[in-house]
Amino acid sequence: MGKILTSLHGQLTGLDVKGNVIAKGFGAGTGNNQRLLGSPTTVEIFDDFLGDILNANWNVNVGTDTLPPTAVVLANGIGGQLRFTTGNDGTGLAADSVQLTSFLNWQASNGDLVFETRAKLSAITTCWAFLGFTDLSATLEAPIISAGSADTITTTATDAVGFMFDTRMATDTWWLVGVATDQDATSQNTGFAPVADTFATFRIEVSTTGVARFFYNGLQVGVTMAGALTPGADLTPIITASKTSVTASMTVEIDYVHVSMTR
Repeated sequence: MGKILTSLHGQLTGLDVKGNVIAKGFGAGTGNNQRLLGSPTTVEIFDDFLGDILNANWNVNVGTDTLPPTAVVLANGIGGQLRFTTGNDGTGLAADSVQLTSFLNWQASNGDLVFETRAKLSAITTCWAFLGFTDLSATLEAPIISAGSADTITTTATDAVGFMFDTRMATDTWWLVGVATDQDATSQNTGFAPVADTFATFRIEVSTTGVARFFYNGLQVGVTMAGALTPGADLTPIITASKTSVTASMTVEIDYVHVSMTR
């Protein structure tokens, strides 16, 4: 997508910076943080987490810690905010994870599939986080995690794509990861490490052929990822995080989530 420069009396939605017609819906935003607004040709979720109750579009699944992990909309969060608090069991993801998903309403094959969120982690040691798309909406899962050896991954999902931060990797940075019908895409190291308690913006664009592009704070990172997921796979957006060990919890604060595709 590009920055809209001109509109022509309802005949065209607008032109991007290269002069191409934007004809699939109305756009908002600039640069690589644009969104197509819901319309007869576009489906979208944009949730700013206002108020104090989580919208029914979302599912929350949590681990088995005796002090259960939580996902709470902050009643007085300025600008709207959802806060995860992980468990503190110290035995791993099954106990300490918090997971936000929607429903399996999304397919790359429709076209213009986009996921974007702005979020921050309170801690960047002994933890794991995944932000993107996966193929399982109603059950707690870790779609893609470190294999615990060097900079290799283990994929639980059949189809998923996202940003992954896992301190069990040899290199503690955000990784670009994907899996298409149980075939892992080549993982990419962004070179960017999270800064504790500092917001960052994450965006993924997936083509009709399952090729993904990734943006971090508005800048493209890595190279286009072929085989990021299967175009016809039913998907849900997902944000999930956990401590991986030690008996201490952490928080994840989510400012907004945007998901869209061609209808």
